[in-house]
Amino acid sequence: MIVFPVQLEERGSGRKPFSKPGFQGECIDFTKEVSNLTSFTPYSFKVLRGCWLLYYQEGIFDNQCVLEEGLYADLTSCGCPASRVKSLKPIDYVFEEPSISLFALEHCEGRELHLEEAVNSVLNKDLHFYTQSVWVKSGLWIAYEGSNFLGRQILLEPNEIPNWTAFSGWKTIGSLRPMKQPAVYIRIKNRAQDEYLTVTGNLVDTRATSVCVSPYSGKNTQIWHYCRGLFKSKASDTCLDVIGGRDTPGAKVALWTEHGQFRQKWRLNKNGTISSYLSDHLVLDVKGGNYCDKTHVIVNQPLEGEETQKWDIEIL
Repeated sequence: MIVFPVQLEERGSGRKPFSKPGFQGECIDFTKEVSNLTSFTPYSFKVLRGCWLLYYQEGIFDNQCVLEEGLYADLTSCGCPASRVKSLKPIDYVFEEPSISLFALEHCEGRELHLEEAVNSVLNKDLHFYTQSVWVKSGLWIAYEGSNFLGRQILLEPNEIPNWTAFSGWKTIGSLRPMKQPAVYIRIKNRAQDEYLTVTGNLVDTRATSVCVSPYSGKNTQIWHYCRGLFKSKASDTCLDVIGGRDTPGAKVALWTEHGQFRQKWRLNKNGTISSYLSDHLVLDVKGGNYCDKTHVIVNQPLEGEETQKWDIEIL
């Protein structure tokens, strides 16, 4: 797993207390989880890469807020009051499009409000909608107790929350938005072959290219960018595509100009498979066998324990 660094500036720590806000004091770098911040009191933050989850204590309760890439001159700008910061941990990158449903009754029943983009007031979005349960279908979301992305925050991961008030302690959700993930380049390595997803052929003519697995080369033909569900090749700026949009096992995967239809959309699952939006029963696989195109990539039905269907993401 690749972790992005975060940089903190401290105030206090028993050595140099600062009374002014801003980026003053000793600079400390973090690249992994800090479970107990007891030796100093962080006051301002510079998030250099990635996203981090900050836990702070207010009264007897622990709360959280999300730090995305950027500068935070004080705790208020982070979204938390002047309280004790307890811990920090990096948030893993998620390779899937955000999707969430809010429900007017408990156990994900009743009137449904489905969202794929930010909404600054849930109460005004759909006739004063009061959220009683939540189904986070994909992606990472930040829920706010107040409207306009203000007030206490909770990071939501894919899961069903049958009783929102019992889960959060809030009466309802005020506003909601997907977490802003940084733009990154990646390599995609097949776990069985120990080789990388690679573009081969004439890059000038999309029809003359193919996608296979091959040993590490360090070239742009093995570097990809994930955006809005698309895996885009750095070498040609075209997208991983199921040829002909065939939602059948064995269909070949190649590159094509971006059009954003389901045949070009993918999600990385927790078990390491990469599934197509055409069907949850189609995942990236290596053809194999004794044919000349045995290293070419196809979509196939998921098979338990099939390592050629497992992929590791290396963030560059």
